[in-house]
Amino acid sequence: MMRLLSDHVWTVIGVAIAVIALAAAYVFLVTPVYSANVLVRVHAPDPNQLGIAPQGQVVMDQQTPPTDAEISMMQSRTVLEPVMQQFGYDLSVTPREVPVLGLISKKFATPGRPLHPWFGLDSFAWGGERIHIDSLHVPPQLENAKLLLRALDNGGYELIDHDGNTLLTGKVGMPAQGDGISMVISQLDARAGTEFKVQPWNEVDALKRFSGALKIQEKGKDTGVVQIAFESSNPTVAANVANAVAQGYLAATVAEHRMNDTKTLDFINEELPRLREQLRDSESKLTSYQNQAGSLQPTSEAQSYLQGGIDFQRQIAALQLQRTQMLQHFTPNSPPVQNIDAQLAQLNDAKGKFDSRFNSMPASERASADLTRNAKVAESIYVAMVNKAEELTVRRAGTTGDVNIIDSAIRPADPVSPNVPMVMAASAAVGLMLGSLYVFARSRLLTGVTDPHFVERGMSVPVFGSILYSAQQARLDRAMPRQMPWGHPQYFDKSDNGPLLTAERAEPGTANGPVSDETAIQMTRAPLPPASHFLLARSFPHDSSVEALRGVRTALHFNVRDASDNVVVMTGPTPGSGKSFVAANLAVLEAETAKRVLLVDADMRCGRLASMFNQPNAEGLAELLAGRIDIDRAIRPVGVPGLSFVSCGTYPDNPSELLMMPHFRSLLAEFNRRFDLVIIDTPPLLAVSDAAIVAHDVGKTVLVLRSGMQTEEEIEETVTKLERAGAWVVGAVFNAVPLRRSEKRNYSYMSAYSNHNHVAA
Repeated sequence: MMRLLSDHVWTVIGVAIAVIALAAAYVFLVTPVYSANVLVRVHAPDPNQLGIAPQGQVVMDQQTPPTDAEISMMQSRTVLEPVMQQFGYDLSVTPREVPVLGLISKKFATPGRPLHPWFGLDSFAWGGERIHIDSLHVPPQLENAKLLLRALDNGGYELIDHDGNTLLTGKVGMPAQGDGISMVISQLDARAGTEFKVQPWNEVDALKRFSGALKIQEKGKDTGVVQIAFESSNPTVAANVANAVAQGYLAATVAEHRMNDTKTLDFINEELPRLREQLRDSESKLTSYQNQAGSLQPTSEAQSYLQGGIDFQRQIAALQLQRTQMLQHFTPNSPPVQNIDAQLAQLNDAKGKFDSRFNSMPASERASADLTRNAKVAESIYVAMVNKAEELTVRRAGTTGDVNIIDSAIRPADPVSPNVPMVMAASAAVGLMLGSLYVFARSRLLTGVTDPHFVERGMSVPVFGSILYSAQQARLDRAMPRQMPWGHPQYFDKSDNGPLLTAERAEPGTANGPVSDETAIQMTRAPLPPASHFLLARSFPHDSSVEALRGVRTALHFNVRDASDNVVVMTGPTPGSGKSFVAANLAVLEAETAKRVLLVDADMRCGRLASMFNQPNAEGLAELLAGRIDIDRAIRPVGVPGLSFVSCGTYPDNPSELLMMPHFRSLLAEFNRRFDLVIIDTPPLLAVSDAAIVAHDVGKTVLVLRSGMQTEEEIEETVTKLERAGAWVVGAVFNAVPLRRSEKRNYSYMSAYSNHNHVAA
């Protein structure tokens, strides 16, 4: 994987640069968003509004934290709707712009000075336009409708529906009405004909849209500090809206507390006359009893009964008042009311037990104690209610609520979106990742197998070597004649500077075959050598590709030296793999080792080995198998010491049938007897069955693959077919490998060493 990325590092960098460029364009064109926030502190509410509950009693249970309730209050329509209407968020107005171009032009415009239209598109806004709609009221059927406002001459405008009908016309600064629509525009800076998209929102949808830019959350846990943040493309608007929401919430809280104080005060004022009358009645009864019975000094037992009874009676009376007040807000079955009822039941039960302890006390003393107790309880309740009424009157006048603003919002200087450093850093990371994925996907799905290790690991076929693409051989191919029948004059490019051969002009099936799109061929215009062969091993023996072929020769020698015969078949999965190039040059290199080598062109469909030796195809293998010539006539010298050649012959109509004849096997035996090494070039295996027929009769087969041309499936199918045909695949050769970054160092060593030896010689 790392080698693959190293070989295509510029592709990865190119994709990364493209992604970074898109991110930079996004950062430049996108409208910045600013955020301003307010900090509000929420205080715990007073659990006892009357202030006369016994110490330690809890009237209402807070089932939810106060902060959660206050956040819900801040998000209510009561608080948000006035702010939304104040800043016009119940209406959206945007200039009609050309996508992308409009965003670009707007960056170079000055507000209030509209730019001239580009490309004559004068109905679009190109920057500098300003519009402010003070109010727009539409009938229900036009709520959420997408309308169009067109600027006219002399400050005029017209409102158009989606069908193109004019709904309203008016002038800037003057109210306009018609068909149930009323509108006031205070500012319109735009060229005549410029159009704006206008959408009046329904209250519910407008509130959802407004709430999307509003974020309210508690800072920390159970701190009581709430942050109100608002986002807008205008930093001043962001600060003003955040402050307006906080002030609106504060005003709503104050109004709520004043309303509660008013209700409590009204309740107390209604109860005071009754309590006053009850106090007078209890005092009158006590005075009458004392006058009738004479002044009695209470005993210690009566004093204890009196004091305990006063405490019980005062608590019961206070709870009954609170229950009466709560019934104005809660049902009798609500938890707060049931809580008070439970307390009343407990107090009444305790009072009953307390009274039973004093049943033996004289009746006169008990009656006096009861009357005294009633008078004192009535007096204490009355005085408490009067004091509470005065307290509520003062508090209602100066109510501030249970919240206060800690920090007001100020205009932000920097936008929160887009975060330029983060966007650019993320785009670089994403670009590198996408570039790596692209290289990996292309190598696996589009360009075929480029890694020789796949063949060794997946197919268990040893790779004898990798041969670089040779620009010199491409020039030789360009000069090589394509057909040379008997008597046809020889021709080839004799100019000192042959034409520059590009990858697109390379012919398939010759030399290294066609150049892949990954290979950038830098060819020199060196003159062709005056030789009669178009072979790299003869014309440029020190080329790096020839050195790689020598490595293949060595690997082939050590892998097949113990074989029963000396015949090697060269084949490939598909056309253009360069098997003829490998076979011809390998035969030349083998002949240089003082071996008797025979090169046989068994591709009787479109074989071109003869052209590499500047010879015709006729009188070759096809005629030999057909019995029209003998073996001595078919075997011809090619001007290379130790190398003989059998051409494919004139292309027959039945090459497969000729190869399946017994005569072919006898020919192979004769070739094997006469020569030290026989190399047979065959057609592509996946194209025709000729290679499988030849490989069946021969002991060793070498698979020639072209880097990036064959897919994994094609290579697997080729190996499978050869195994089914009974062939022994001794190894593979990777041909026309582009010079990868990961291998440049090795090839530079090879090239430097070869050139040094060549100069020394």
